[in-house]
Amino acid sequence: MVEVEGVAGFGPIDRDEHGVFDDLAPDDRIALDVDGHGSSRIQDANPFGLTHVSCSWQDRIVPWTPPPRGAWVDKLAVTGQSLGDDGRSIISLSPEELLGAAEATTGLSDWGDDWFRAPLGVLTESLESEARLHLPGRLRARSELQRILQGRLQLVDLWGRQPEVLDTDVEAPVFVTGLGRSGTTLLHELLALDPGARSPALWEFAHPVPPPEAATAETDPRITIADDEITVMDEMVPAFTGMHENRGFLPTECIFAFAYQCSTDMYTGLYDVPSYTMYRAGGDRTPEYAWHRRLLATLGSRRPGSWVLKAPSHLSALPTLFAEYPDARVVITHRDPLRVVGSLTDMMATLRWMHSDHVDHAAISELLGMGLVFQMDTVSAARDSGAVPEDRIHDVLYSDLIADPVATVESLYADWDREFTSAFRARLQEYVDARHRGHTSGHDYSFADTGLDQHALREQLRSYQERYGVVSEV
Repeated sequence: MVEVEGVAGFGPIDRDEHGVFDDLAPDDRIALDVDGHGSSRIQDANPFGLTHVSCSWQDRIVPWTPPPRGAWVDKLAVTGQSLGDDGRSIISLSPEELLGAAEATTGLSDWGDDWFRAPLGVLTESLESEARLHLPGRLRARSELQRILQGRLQLVDLWGRQPEVLDTDVEAPVFVTGLGRSGTTLLHELLALDPGARSPALWEFAHPVPPPEAATAETDPRITIADDEITVMDEMVPAFTGMHENRGFLPTECIFAFAYQCSTDMYTGLYDVPSYTMYRAGGDRTPEYAWHRRLLATLGSRRPGSWVLKAPSHLSALPTLFAEYPDARVVITHRDPLRVVGSLTDMMATLRWMHSDHVDHAAISELLGMGLVFQMDTVSAARDSGAVPEDRIHDVLYSDLIADPVATVESLYADWDREFTSAFRARLQEYVDARHRGHTSGHDYSFADTGLDQHALREQLRSYQERYGVVSEV
């Protein structure tokens, strides 16, 4: 189990040069041997259908040195190589086997609607034909998909036996979104400190049945299970610990809710799956958000509260989000996109390195550059056209958030006409102080390492920065 959105990623704090406040999300594409030989497969591609954006920002190829992996990862990878097929013959990713195994292990067979089957098929084919997984990467992909499918069966079964859980109100949720690594995790965790707030922990999205109880919210045995499942990432590539903190009990992203429809940015961040990425690009996400609401209702049926949610991927689906949640509040964080692309490129390359011996660092950076331009242009167009309710969207600058996190939250509460109590203020300050005390060496990255043309990309993003007052950090 993995979280990235953010590509999109895991709800806890990500640490970069600031040491405590930052965040993640993946997007994606392409594979080149990590020794730097070969060439990008997206040189002439325009995967986002852009008509005004240059797709040749690659100024130069910068060799990328992957961080050391755990010894057991390399040994398992060699074992797969010795089999001659990287483990395909012993670990199947076929939809039929995955569905059959999920049914066999749960004793259930009602899948609910069939919408999930199409993205599942595209994903598994992309994993087989494009991701070039090594044996431990294949094992993780199989276990992640089977866990999700088992969870889907259990949810459908629960809703059939206890339909009343779906009657739980999901009223006026707050969604934190923005470019990956722009402070969404920090702001999400700050807002979740409100005593009346309800934020999903990783273990709840990963293992939602039976619905969590308020009395055992901190002692449920599923917390330890989810913690073990996610912290294996740090064991696979120890350097990842400095990029993103992963724990089963921490607030997490909505990419896990979307995973039950097999359509989520989580997979595009972890694996080189371009066909799956393009399949989802521009597609109807209504079924994802419908399941999202049902899952929130389920989780809140025995542990209620005002939902505070987060995922960078919400940024690409604001009209769909508001169609499902017309009373939602959306907070968008803003940071220098060039700083974002430098951080994201290194993080995504590291995530791919966990699961494959083949990583094209240059292709990842170029596609991320194109994706950021397209994403921010699309968001601005939706806001200008009235496709989303402007009065329910609130903008937060990363620079303001870092400078004074408590004041940033207080300002949001004033905009929302919500009471900002002294007790809440004290909890916020305690959290901020604790993060500073726990500061460790952070994520070491640079825009220069992307190989992108800084001037060309800056010009493409100038209108975005001017519109929101985003300062340049590069």
